[in-house]
Amino acid sequence: MPTTTHALAASSRSLVLPAALFACLGLAGCGEGGPSRLPVSGKVSLDGKPLTTGKVTFVPLDGTTASVAEIRDGAFQADRSAGPSPGRYQVEIIAVEPTGKKVPNPDVPGSTIDEERDLVPARYNVKSELTAEVKPDADNAYEFALSSQGAVAKKIRRR
Repeated sequence: MPTTTHALAASSRSLVLPAALFACLGLAGCGEGGPSRLPVSGKVSLDGKPLTTGKVTFVPLDGTTASVAEIRDGAFQADRSAGPSPGRYQVEIIAVEPTGKKVPNPDVPGSTIDEERDLVPARYNVKSELTAEVKPDADNAYEFALSSQGAVAKKIRRR
């Protein structure tokens, strides 16, 4: 029986070493040789007032690295280590607040959770119309002035 234990231990070591080497190489690839990231910052307002809380997400259109930044008192910032890589992005802005009501928890039958409502219309998040281009030689500061009102279509009537 001892030989089986040693055989399993040797077999385990032979699997662990390549896995550890692969993990180290993977981490090395994400460092200096990985995609370059850039700092981004900006301001977010809703109906002319600073959005006090939420998240700004840069979703790659042709960039390689997504980025998420917290909104605090109408401003957001992601430093170089957390920023997006150069490229074009769809920008999604999410902010929710509790309504004060409890609703059934869809994940745990018989329990409740706090109900939240979206502060920002879907056209700025799940159906975002916002875009940004992150450039290597720019300050990459953005200002997003959002409106809770529906989009106003301009029509010209001709008679």
